[in-house]
Order: sequence, then C-alpha cells, then structure tokens
Amino acid sequence: MKRRVGTVIVLLSLGLSGCGPSVSVSTEVKQEIKESDTMNINVNGQVASVQLEDNATVKAILAEMPFTIQMDDLHQNEKYYYFDKSFPANPQPIQTIEAGDVLLYQNNCLVIFYQAAEPIVPYTRIGKISRFQEIQASFGNQSVSVQWYEGEGRQL
Repeated sequence: MKRRVGTVIVLLSLGLSGCGPSVSVSTEVKQEIKESDTMNINVNGQVASVQLEDNATVKAILAEMPFTIQMDDLHQNEKYYYFDKSFPANPQPIQTIEAGDVLLYQNNCLVIFYQAAEPIVPYTRIGKISRFQEIQASFGNQSVSVQWYEGEGRQL
C-alpha cells in the first residue's frame, strides 16, 4: 500500500510540474536580418557565417567572443554546450527546427541543430548558419570543437 501511494505521489508530482499558465503558440515572424548581422564559426576547419537575431541574448553572447567550446552530441541531431554563466533569455515555443538553427536552451545552453527536429521545449533564437549544407558533414555524431568569433561589419 505504501509503495502504491508513493508511486501515485511521484506520478502526480511529475504531472503537476508541467502545469502553469498556458502559452499560446504563435506563428513565427521571420525577422529581416541584415548581411552585417553575423558571427562566424569554425568547425574542424570549415568556416561558416551565422545570420543573427536581434535580441539581448545575441548581444550578450557577442560580448563573450571570441571563444572556443567543445560541443557534445545529443540525439544524433544537435550539438550543445552548457556555459558556466547565464545569458538573458526569452524562450518561445518554436514550430520548426531546421538544420543550421542556432538556439539557446534555458539560459545557458548553446545548441546547433545539424538535422531537422521536432521541437519539444521552448528556445531563444540566436540565428541560423548560412549555407549550412556546406559544413553539415563536419558535425557527425561525435563531439566537435567550435570556434565562435564576431563577423565583419557587426554593429550593436
């Protein structure tokens, strides 16, 4: 009997932890991004440009550059890295995740999706890697070292 009550309490706790004010899923509006709003990444010698969103998260990450991080693989579709510090974040439900999307999970986890995925948690958009298909093979299923540095012409 005690075991059954304990199981019910655990299940109720898990079920209630997802409760809260409902968030309506709005359609995403693609922001016009200027060519100068970029940063660069280098993955195993392959360089690419990231078209950036205009938000406080991006500004805070740019303030940390340049940096090199070891990004680990998750679910064979994304690379992630947890920073030791928090960034300003405004996570929103995302309708679609495409290969090349750069997102922030919670307030300290930088994520690059190298395959399309079904979103299950909200993210803060950082940007999108331009011509991602040209560097996609660099990601593979293992950890990768990624250098992040500011692109030319970026004005905040």
